[in-house]
Amino acid sequence: MNRAQHQSLFDLFDRYVPVLSIAERTIPFQPNTFREEMSKRNFQTVLVQTPEGLRKFDVGDSDLSFIGEDDLMNGNTPLVRAFEKLLSRRRFFIETEGTISHIVTQSDLDKIPVRLVVFGFISVWETFLRELIRQTIPQWQASLSAERLASAQELYQLKLRRDEEIDLIQCLQLADLGSVFSKNKRFRKLMPGASRDQYDAMVRNIGKLRDSLAHSQPSLPFSWQEIHTQLAFMRRAIQLNS
Repeated sequence: MNRAQHQSLFDLFDRYVPVLSIAERTIPFQPNTFREEMSKRNFQTVLVQTPEGLRKFDVGDSDLSFIGEDDLMNGNTPLVRAFEKLLSRRRFFIETEGTISHIVTQSDLDKIPVRLVVFGFISVWETFLRELIRQTIPQWQASLSAERLASAQELYQLKLRRDEEIDLIQCLQLADLGSVFSKNKRFRKLMPGASRDQYDAMVRNIGKLRDSLAHSQPSLPFSWQEIHTQLAFMRRAIQLNS
């Protein structure tokens, strides 16, 4: 997979999965009932339809307030971009066809579309590492322990018996791929300026995140800020080496 192919997959995540995929439809409440509705539904934010127009109310506010431009997000905003914005602001109202119709909050980041995008990033990362090893590290086997190499060879033989067209590198686990670059200061190609410990921690955490996503764990092991940092690392490493 070359740089153009990696980028085409990132484009899929960046452009074609909109924030509407995780947003919730919102309907304005009336001025005399909105506090009761908030309490009953455990809402942190509501829209209120007043005689003067649409207003907002957040838990902790003393009164209704105007909706500003910084409260709004276009419904076609790519999910990856919405993810970044939600790291610094708890919620946005979503406009579709010029009308506020939805709301998206930080809690919505734990929905399936976001998990799929994050898992997709890691899958691209895994494919990228395999190709980089194949192209630049002919003696990569020396960087793995005998146990890990034997495990890969066992899987390789199994797949050969199934007549799968595959090579040994494709039988390495994500942790194995990261370990190859941990040796001989190769990690500097992926994480310039970092120490080996920093690199090892990053790839180890990406592996933990991948496992949690693959097993549909109800709670991910990292904050959304930490996950964003991991995504940024993977994208940057691929850009540096493509």
